[in-house]
Amino acid sequence: MTAEEKYAILESVFKERPVAGKRVTIKMIAQEAGVSPATVSRVVNNKRNVRPELAERVREAIRKLDYHANEVARGLVRGTVDTFGVVVPDISNTFFSRICKAIQNTVMPTGAAVFLHNTDGILNRERQIIKELASKLITGIFLVAPRMPATEIRTLADELGVYPVVVDARVENCRLAAVWVDNVTAFIEASEHLISKGHKRIGFIAGPLAVANSKDRLDGYRIALRNHGIKEDTSLIYESDFTIAGGYKTAKEMFRKRNPPTAVLCSNDLMAVGVLSYLHKEGVEVPSEISVVGCDDIDVASSLSPPLTTVSQPIYELGVTAAQMMLQYTSTNEVPPNSILHAKLIIRNSTSNVQEGKSESETHPAEQLSRNVQKRDNR
Repeated sequence: MTAEEKYAILESVFKERPVAGKRVTIKMIAQEAGVSPATVSRVVNNKRNVRPELAERVREAIRKLDYHANEVARGLVRGTVDTFGVVVPDISNTFFSRICKAIQNTVMPTGAAVFLHNTDGILNRERQIIKELASKLITGIFLVAPRMPATEIRTLADELGVYPVVVDARVENCRLAAVWVDNVTAFIEASEHLISKGHKRIGFIAGPLAVANSKDRLDGYRIALRNHGIKEDTSLIYESDFTIAGGYKTAKEMFRKRNPPTAVLCSNDLMAVGVLSYLHKEGVEVPSEISVVGCDDIDVASSLSPPLTTVSQPIYELGVTAAQMMLQYTSTNEVPPNSILHAKLIIRNSTSNVQEGKSESETHPAEQLSRNVQKRDNR
C-alpha cells in the first residue's frame, strides 16, 4: 500500500459517518460486544492478548453497527494503518512544535500517520479531544504538557480504551508511560547562577501552576533560595501563562511595586522575551541593571538583544523518546518505563553581577524603575 493510499484511507476514517442517526463510537461497539472499550481497542489494533471468542464478538459488533461500511474497518483490524493523535496546549509555541516534529519524524517511517490537535491550554477541550480521538479508534495519543492530572489521564484512558504517552509532564506511580525533564534540578541550577552573581531579590515568573512543570520549576527556585539562606519573598513570585504578552504584563506589575527584584527568572523563554521587551521600553539595560533568565532555549533565544541566558531543554529528544515509547507499546503491548531527561543551563549575555554596593540599595536601577512607574501611575 502506498503512502497516498494510506492517507486516503485515513481521511475517510476521520470523517464522522452517521449510522442509524448516530456516530458510532468505541463505547457503542464495546456495549454491543459486551466487552470493555480497551478490548475493542486491542482488537482493532491487532493486539494478541485478547481471547479469540472476545475478538470475534468485537468484529461482529463492528460489522453489525456498520462502523465503516468499507475497507477502513478491515484495514484497521489487520493493523495495516496506525494513526496517532498529538494533543498540545499551544502549537504556536515553538517548544511544542519542535516536539510534534520529532514525534512525526520518528513514527512516519513506520507507515503511521500523525494528527495534531491544539487545546489552547483549556482543560475541558483537552478532555473532549481525547474522547473524540478514542471514538475514532485511533492507535494511540501523545499528550504533550497535559493540564489533566495523571490519575485522570489513566482513568480516562482505561475507560476509552486508548493508549496515551505523556510528554513533558512528571507522571509517577500511575501505570502511564511518560517522558519528562528534571525541572527541579534545572531551576535549582538556574537560581544558583543568579545567586552566584550576588542577586538576592530574584523575581520568579511561573507558568500556570496547574501544570506540573510550573510547580517543579518553582520548587527548584525555592530550594535554591533555602540552600543559600535567602528568605523567600512571596511578593516576588508571580503566576503567568507562558506567553510573551504574559511576561510583559507580569514584568510591568512586578516593577510597579517598591523594592523590586534585581533579577528575573522566567519559567519559559517566551515570558522572558516579554520581560526583555518591557525593560527595553522602560530604558533599563540588561544585564548591567537587571538580569533575566528563561527556559527552553527556543530558536530565537540566542538571537535576542542581549542573547538570553536560559535552561536548555532537550526538546527534540522529548518527542523522539515519546514516539519510541509509543512504538514499543504498539508492538509489544507492554507499558515501557518512564524516562527522565536532563536540562542544561546555557549562560549568555542577559545575566551579570549585581551592581557593586547596590544589591539592597534604594538607588539600584530596579528601584529607580519602580519609582518611575509609580510616578506615572499617580499622574
